[in-house]
Amino acid sequence: MSPKRFPDGFLWGTAISAFQVEMGRGEPSAGSDWYMWVHDEENIASGRVSGDLPEDGPGFWTLYAEDLRRAREELGNNAVRLSIDWSRIFPMSTQPVEVEVERDGRGNIARVDVDEEAMQRLRELADGSAVRRYRQMLSEARRLGLTVMLTLYHWPLPLWLHDPIACRDGVEAAARRGWLDQGTVVEFAKYAAFAADALGDLVDLYATINEPRIVSEHGYLSERGEFPPGLNDPKLFLAAMKNLSIAHGVAYEQVKRWDRASSTGLRTATVGVVVVLQYYEPDNPADERDVAAARFVEYMFNEWYLNSALRGDYDMNLDGVIQPEEQLPHLVKGCDFIGLNYYTRWRVRHVEGEGDPRFNFVFAPCSGDCSDFGWEIYPQGLRHVLNWAFKRFRRPIYVTENGIADARDVMRECYLVDHLEQLHGAIEDGVPVRGYFHWSLIDNFEWADGYRMRFGLFKVDMETKERTPTKAAPIYREIATENRLPE
Repeated sequence: MSPKRFPDGFLWGTAISAFQVEMGRGEPSAGSDWYMWVHDEENIASGRVSGDLPEDGPGFWTLYAEDLRRAREELGNNAVRLSIDWSRIFPMSTQPVEVEVERDGRGNIARVDVDEEAMQRLRELADGSAVRRYRQMLSEARRLGLTVMLTLYHWPLPLWLHDPIACRDGVEAAARRGWLDQGTVVEFAKYAAFAADALGDLVDLYATINEPRIVSEHGYLSERGEFPPGLNDPKLFLAAMKNLSIAHGVAYEQVKRWDRASSTGLRTATVGVVVVLQYYEPDNPADERDVAAARFVEYMFNEWYLNSALRGDYDMNLDGVIQPEEQLPHLVKGCDFIGLNYYTRWRVRHVEGEGDPRFNFVFAPCSGDCSDFGWEIYPQGLRHVLNWAFKRFRRPIYVTENGIADARDVMRECYLVDHLEQLHGAIEDGVPVRGYFHWSLIDNFEWADGYRMRFGLFKVDMETKERTPTKAAPIYREIATENRLPE
């Protein structure tokens, strides 16, 4: 490999998620917790959410063919990362579908078996029009020569599993508690099995879950309360993290079982999980409290989930010591790759406060080059977390998200090239990075922050749905088509 080239077969792509891009044309997806959450008047009035609405979005549901063509022809990509919407596929509950659930001696779900009879019932319950549309999307990607990485869960839950407003207003009394309930793990296994059965002839590369830590942190450990259900309790944060870890395992098993056809040079079902790893430093390296706070945050946010899903270490008191009752290796089912999302460096500062002193920290404001989100631009952190993840967990890695909110389109070019320089450096270090997916193909609904944050390589006019390439688009095309960095 020459100094500037990437390995043969390297995947170059962009990433999008269903809820963030699908609406705006065609049928809205109104049956999820996120749809309810961003429409709630109290959430809008309190500033938990922006007031922007997903049904005003870029309309990928009907415009997918032209967007996939842009990815292939205008960006020179050979891959794309997509997600599917659980609530579109199953607008009605799958809970009546009986499956075998095996639990361990502590009550943890150890296995979910979706048999042929259960699969037939799931086929009957699924929304056939939604399944057909997703098959059309995947078929078009395949026709264009785009290898698809399919994300099964990219944050919205069906309302029949999670009532975010009821949980926000009284989680103990709420009937549908999402990832706080083990029943959601069982339903996720059914959903994953069905997706593999219905779409497996078009997909070989799967991500079970996107950023479980973000789901847990911003939903259950956030003062702003911006993600459903908007709570702030370390115990609930860890409960959600644990269930999301077990959910990866049961989904991994079901995808392996039900995807029986190969459409690429990959194995029939190559299945991983996507985590976000940021670079954490003490705000003041000379202050022992800042040093301890940064170490704790890095452990809790970067390491905990991978330790549990890949090693079976469930440190439920976050003390860094895995007690015998926290060692649950039987819950580890497999993980063929790590999807790694990287955006920024955070400087961690200890602050005085009440409660558990470990949680008395804040992130210092960005003081250097900053994105529109206020995230520091720190490319070196990508190389660091790639090396760390491979050294500790020894899995192939895809960079599944990396990008910048840059509405003025003045920083994206340098951000892209500088981060790819660091990625290339990690490959030279010996890290088996198999692909890079830039976030994002098009501007999207950036969750609680709406349309103000512009990540797209193509800018989108949300009124006309017109797409316009940003300055970074031709540079990314050159890199992807030539499989090397520019001189």
